[in-house]
Amino acid sequence: MKNYKTIIFVLSLLIMSSVAIASEPKLILETDWLDDEVGSEGTVLGAKVVEVESNADTNTTIVEVKVPVKNPKDFDGVEVIDRKTKQPIKQKSNAEWINNQEEGVYGLRLHLKKKPDFEFQIRLIDNDNIND
Repeated sequence: MKNYKTIIFVLSLLIMSSVAIASEPKLILETDWLDDEVGSEGTVLGAKVVEVESNADTNTTIVEVKVPVKNPKDFDGVEVIDRKTKQPIKQKSNAEWINNQEEGVYGLRLHLKKKPDFEFQIRLIDNDNIND
């Protein structure tokens, strides 16, 4: 019976630590809803669409967005959310951070599996514990 109680105690500790780890907050920054048109901009993060290139043959759209963040290396992931479905838009490749040295502004180049004429939101995700 003593071993049984020990096992239950250890399992309880494991479950509680798993819940604590799973509930650690992520830092997520989101832009406003943007159009896939040059000049579309939001006020939340100051994101602005600066270039759009569509390829109907491959059903892809490349969107370059100026995102004024201090250090893009702080973010582990980038999601692009479709306004209609509220679901992530599939990307043909990982988002590329670009640096405009002259203006001192970072931006993202997104390779999206999407036809033109859509609204989207960018989520910048930092999976590290924000309390560190």
